[in-house]
Order: sequence, then C-alpha cells, then structure tokens
Amino acid sequence: MNEKILSVSVASYNLGEMILENLTSFCNSEARDKIEVIVTDDGSHDDTPDIVEKYAALYPDTVKLIRKENEGPGSTVNCGIANATGKYFRMVDGDDWVKTENIADFIAFLENTDADLVVSDYEVYDNSEKKVIGVETTALPARELLFFEEMFPHVPYQMHALTYKTALFKAAETLDNCFYTDTEYTLFPIPAVKTLAYFDKTVYMYRVAQATQSVNPASMRKNLPQHHRVLLRLLSLFKEKKDGLADGQRRFMAKRIAVMADVELGVLLSFDRSREAKARVKEFFAFIKESDGEVYERFMEGKKCKLLRYSAFILYPLARKLYLKTIS
Repeated sequence: MNEKILSVSVASYNLGEMILENLTSFCNSEARDKIEVIVTDDGSHDDTPDIVEKYAALYPDTVKLIRKENEGPGSTVNCGIANATGKYFRMVDGDDWVKTENIADFIAFLENTDADLVVSDYEVYDNSEKKVIGVETTALPARELLFFEEMFPHVPYQMHALTYKTALFKAAETLDNCFYTDTEYTLFPIPAVKTLAYFDKTVYMYRVAQATQSVNPASMRKNLPQHHRVLLRLLSLFKEKKDGLADGQRRFMAKRIAVMADVELGVLLSFDRSREAKARVKEFFAFIKESDGEVYERFMEGKKCKLLRYSAFILYPLARKLYLKTIS
C-alpha cells in the first residue's frame, strides 16, 4: 500500500448518481494511490452505499466505505478525521467533486510542502444551468511557504479552498454532528496554523442551485436552530482561545464568525415582516454584541447590519426587501 498524502472525507446521504461523479473525479487521477477517499454513508435509504461499495471493490487502495446510522453531516467529517492516515486532510461534500486533471499536481505539491494549511482555487458550478459560473482565486503568492500571521487577510474563509495537515484535526475539537459545520472545519485548526502555501489551480468543484442544499433559503429557515447551535459553539470557543491567539489568528477567526453571524441575520430577515420577526432581529444584534466585541465590530461591517443599526431598525422592511432580492 502506498503512503497516503491526502485523506478526503466525503459525506454521503441519498446522493444517487452524484456520488458517481465525486468518486470518479478521484479515481480517474493517476495519483489515486496516494489518496484515500473515506466515504461515510450517513444512513442512506437509496443505493448510494451500494455505488460506493462498487468503487471500493474496484479501487480498494483508494476508496473506503464506512456505513453508520444517520447522525448528521458533521458526524461524517468526524468519522473521516478519526480514520484518516494521510499527511493532509480535507472534506469534499458528496454532491461536489474535484478537478481530476489538477489532482496529480496537487498531490505532488502536498507531498513536497510542509505548510500547516494549503489554499487552492475552486470553481462554482450552477446545477440548474449546468455550467461553471465562477472561479474563486486568491492574492496569495503561489507555491511558496508563507507565514499565516503575514498573509491571513488573503486567506479565503470557504472550506472549499482549504486543506489542513491531518495532525491539526486529530488534535482539535470534534465537529458538531449537524449542518453548517464547514465553519468549524475552517476554524478549529487555526490556533495551530503557523504556515501556509497557495496551490494556484482549481481543486474543488462546488455545486450550487440545488433545492436540497442546506444553504437553500428554505433549508436555512428550517435548520436555523442548527446554524445557531454552531454559531454559539464558535463564539464560546473563540472566547476561550482568543487570549492565546496570535493577532492574525484572532482577526481571522473573528471575521469568519462574523460572516456566519451575517448569514444568520439574513435567515432571520427572510422570514416575515411581523413585529415578532423584527424583534428577533434586534435581539440577535444584542446577542452578538454581548457575545464578543471584536466579532460584533466585524459583524457591523456588513451592509445589512449598517442599514439596520444606523437607522435604529426603522429601515427593517427595506433591509428585508433588499436581502430577499439578493437571494432570489
């Protein structure tokens, strides 16, 4: 068995044909023997685990299937971390995939760097339009060993761009079992990150515009308690760790948590125009302010926040209308 350079955690739950595209994108790479794809099936009711099992039989040195009862997406990443043996670790959602033609070069890059964090490009694929609608890159110098403290303003906040040393996850907190733990994936290793490197090619292919996605507005409203649960945990963790963080680590974490808070504000705005809904928004502002001053300062940089706070919430209907227009 070849030494594994990259361990990939793939969450699968009733994905059907989409899991085929995911697994094929790894298995068609000439570097597949240096990759372990740990697919954790979270209690699927369709043929998803059977499809994965066939790939595991065809590529036993690359694909591993773990079946378990349904506990939530975060639990699948925890399972992946527990079973990971590679030098580096990353998560790839089961309905997304990787850009096969760049994977061998990516693995070679990981093999030859010692960075705690590796940043890479990703593309956004519109599932309804069946085409790529954007490429996310960064201003980091390419293929050099860099210091996080100097470069943190240029590090993206999205999990699609981030690959960490596996050892950092082994030593970090376990993720919540619920949805929206991608922010935990992004932030949990940060207190230990000292160095980073930028691989200047697309690795991750991020599929959007699916009705079943957890970031779909209807899903966000339904799963708001789970989103808030993760936000609460991150605020608590930040309060616990912040005094021991370097300046860049602290500022990066505060900003990313503020981004998550801004997303939750959007969900609250997407409900109705009732007095009760407006009261929930005002209470949320007070909650963030009370939780952490630095996170609140970053939170207030958002356009929705400024419109609401500086109008003393008088412009709540306008803020709601503008947000709904944006997400439509």
